[in-house]
Amino acid sequence: MRGPLRLALAVTLLLATFGSFAAAFGGMTACTSENSCSVTDCAPCATANDWFMAGWAGQGLLLLAAGALALLAGRRIRPPAIRVTAMWLTALSLTLFAVTTVLAQRSF
Repeated sequence: MRGPLRLALAVTLLLATFGSFAAAFGGMTACTSENSCSVTDCAPCATANDWFMAGWAGQGLLLLAAGALALLAGRRIRPPAIRVTAMWLTALSLTLFAVTTVLAQRSF
């Protein structure tokens, strides 16, 4: 159980912090350079920012879910279910990151 749970925690933590920051920083830099405006000045960059923020918020929620799984694992409550949920959580985190980043990039 520890392997999938550690992976879920690591992936969601990485994507909720550094990954989301790096994607948003790069994407918003490209948007503001391409459109010569800021998040507050024009719709394309505001939409891109909204997608990046939605992805960041979603990763935060997934990180909370991974933390809850870690608490349940510490109490040894339903280990097989925790293992499966951790694997799904990892996949969901990666998918959410990819989808929101692509949608943000395509919005401008």
